[in-house]
Amino acid sequence: MRTRLQLVVTLIAVALLGSACFSPPGGEPALSGAAPQQDAGPPQPGGIFRYALPSDARSLDPHAQSSFNTHVAVGATYSKLVDYKTGPDIPYGSSELEGDLAESWETSEDGRTWTFQLREGVRFHDVAPVNGREFTADDVLCTMQRIRELPGHQLNLISMVEEITAPDPYTVEFRLSEPYAEFDTNLANHFMWILPCEATRGEFDVSTQAIGTGPFVLETWERDRERVLTAHPNYYEEGKPYLDGMHVSIVPDQAAAIAALRTGQIDFLSALSTDKAQVERLLAENPGLFLREEQGLTQVRIYMNQEAEPFDDPRVRRAVALAIDREGMMSAIRSGGSLTGPVTPTLFGGLPAERSAELQPYDPERAKQLLAEAGFPDGFSVRMILTDGYGETVVREAQWAQQDLAKVGIQVELDVQDYATYFTESWAKQNYQLGFGLQTPMLSADEFLSTEWASDGARNWYGINDPELDRMITEQRGMLDEAAREQALLDIQRYIVENVSNPVPLYVYDSQTLTAPHVHGAYPHPEYGQRDMRNVWLGPEAPGRE
Repeated sequence: MRTRLQLVVTLIAVALLGSACFSPPGGEPALSGAAPQQDAGPPQPGGIFRYALPSDARSLDPHAQSSFNTHVAVGATYSKLVDYKTGPDIPYGSSELEGDLAESWETSEDGRTWTFQLREGVRFHDVAPVNGREFTADDVLCTMQRIRELPGHQLNLISMVEEITAPDPYTVEFRLSEPYAEFDTNLANHFMWILPCEATRGEFDVSTQAIGTGPFVLETWERDRERVLTAHPNYYEEGKPYLDGMHVSIVPDQAAAIAALRTGQIDFLSALSTDKAQVERLLAENPGLFLREEQGLTQVRIYMNQEAEPFDDPRVRRAVALAIDREGMMSAIRSGGSLTGPVTPTLFGGLPAERSAELQPYDPERAKQLLAEAGFPDGFSVRMILTDGYGETVVREAQWAQQDLAKVGIQVELDVQDYATYFTESWAKQNYQLGFGLQTPMLSADEFLSTEWASDGARNWYGINDPELDRMITEQRGMLDEAAREQALLDIQRYIVENVSNPVPLYVYDSQTLTAPHVHGAYPHPEYGQRDMRNVWLGPEAPGRE
């Protein structure tokens, strides 16, 4: 029997073979066929944690780039005001928050003023020009001002903020235009890194260098080859991180990545792009490996540019949605998962999987009817963009979609692009007609809706402009009654599926990961940060340990 681990949301580990971010696995009971993770006693300091990624960041600027590659690259270097709590007694993917740079915080009775008390004595990395100085409220003000000046994904997360003040060096107050119950959750988002004022003033190049207060210091970065990080000796948690450092290699080739795990060159492997039989072979050949599987949060999607014909017609978009056999694709290609609506089912306000199946069934005959009504009785031809930067599994899923669409008359040519071109030039700039890929594991319903489906959303890369949908999204943000807001979120998603049909969420998939037996103490969260790596340690049998 297979033990399901921490059934909340997916690990979302892109580490080697392609998902949407990296988080190494923790010490939970192994799945069938894998070695159990043993209690290794108290943490032992020292050692280098080694892992690999299939593609690299184009830039380290977290305000200019929303790519997972960028935020994974800086996720152990920068810090946030608040973060998600993790640990052996915290369910995986829990929404429980704890202070990071903020020691405590409170909100006013009207829900419009949020006050954060900052930790004293927090030091930046001792790298010029910041030179290890103390972090203060000025750095928060500088960061928020930069976010406002460089509108990107982060701007949606603070769009309700009217004024930010710092009454003293260790206090920051946010005044909101309206009540917003999840404001602290927004600040815990994996895009809300706090930069030093030196970065915001241009005193160093944020696109190639990261200087923060996080548990690890970025020593070197050779794009498309390697990142080397060392422990921050003045990290605010005494005695942490346990590791001496982390080495990240860029290994696009799956066979090379597997070989690296087998020979002890890396400590972690995401099995997302391997089939079940291959995973079993790896375990049989390497009996010490630890395997775990977790429920999904990263969405597999097909999406359309509504500003390009024929996808400006909602009947065509609805036809595409009905033409895809989501259940068949997931069962054939992934190790498991769940159908999803616009908001992942495990989040508050997420559309339940069974309701998603009812609203978006597999109905190729109805798809053909809609195409005929739209003036395409014989279908049409179109090019679909995708990237191999997520690994070969996503390419196989795109091929499945290609075959399903052909059955209703839509002939698709696959345009496989490198990750940087796909994400930056094609998708984000709407240089496409049809696209296929993964979406960021967003951490709240409002983040999904306000960034992608609102007409002014920072990641509305689809040309969606629906005044009624805008009204619904704006209205739910100010609802403090939990039951009323949950119903509003469900109504919004039903409206999206039935009237917008874009982007089309297919499913969230379960992830499998393989870890060397000497890795201990990792309890990640499905966000791009790597603050949890401060708790990871290596056993004495780890390669390179003295």
